[in-house]
Amino acid sequence: MKGMKQNQRQTTRRNRWGMAGVSMAVMLGLVLVISIIIDRKDTPALTYTPQTQGIGDNTPPTAKVGHDPVTIPKIELPGESNVEADMIGLVVYQGHIYTQTGTQITPEIAKQLRGDKLGRSKSGITEWSSSEDYTELASTIGEMDIFTVKGYDADFRIMSYMEHDGEVYAELYEHLNGITVAKGEDIIGKLNLMGNMASVKWQDFDSWNMGENKLRELSADAEVQAFVEALYEAKPIAAEPLFEQGIYETGSGEQKFLYIQLEDGTEVQLRLFKGGQYVRYANAPVFFQLEAEAFTTLWELMEE
Repeated sequence: MKGMKQNQRQTTRRNRWGMAGVSMAVMLGLVLVISIIIDRKDTPALTYTPQTQGIGDNTPPTAKVGHDPVTIPKIELPGESNVEADMIGLVVYQGHIYTQTGTQITPEIAKQLRGDKLGRSKSGITEWSSSEDYTELASTIGEMDIFTVKGYDADFRIMSYMEHDGEVYAELYEHLNGITVAKGEDIIGKLNLMGNMASVKWQDFDSWNMGENKLRELSADAEVQAFVEALYEAKPIAAEPLFEQGIYETGSGEQKFLYIQLEDGTEVQLRLFKGGQYVRYANAPVFFQLEAEAFTTLWELMEE
């Protein structure tokens, strides 16, 4: 949740400049907020060394971990209302909570990838809701049709979809909690990157932070392929120690964003951290630490 809030604070500044393709729920002001409680009792203990210097100089922390998998706890429904709890948007499907994700989709592509209809989401989930309100397809996005996504497992990804005055509004939601991650493939593999990359772009932290959206092409196919292969084999690291050490405070020169356009039209956004060779996807509370050569080679291709 700390990572989600940090991400939201940085993204708010960027969003002021406007972003195309937002869902109808957002545009109509239908997105509400929802209190959730994450039970961390199943999270494995990971050893790490706190950094007592260098953070102010944009030197990122480095965690020392073993080979144990990282368990992302299931998002627990609140037993009673809690107005002061942490809040994010969500859809409930088959007892699981799906949250907004780090993959973008255009209206045209959404129409092509729309699969089987699962039902229609229900409005009314707010910070005052209790577990009794979390029924099938309860949500914070108002009433929208919910579909599977062609080419993706419904246990992982679903789509909200609406047509209004001839316009399509859609957004992807993913189930990234209540799972155990032994390597990068356990999450990244679900995105279908391998063998399906059409194009790759990137932007530096300053461009992202200021909402300038200065995307640059990256045509190094072999290097990108090696990076993705390393990402599939990457070591998972629990996010909390890195949050506490200030990994999001490293800023300019230490973070970049990679945008991978897939053959099916979806676009996956990855956040890269130079120190430690870390990669993070969406709001899942886990980082992936890549083999140094594959990460550094791609990073250097993105230098000015």
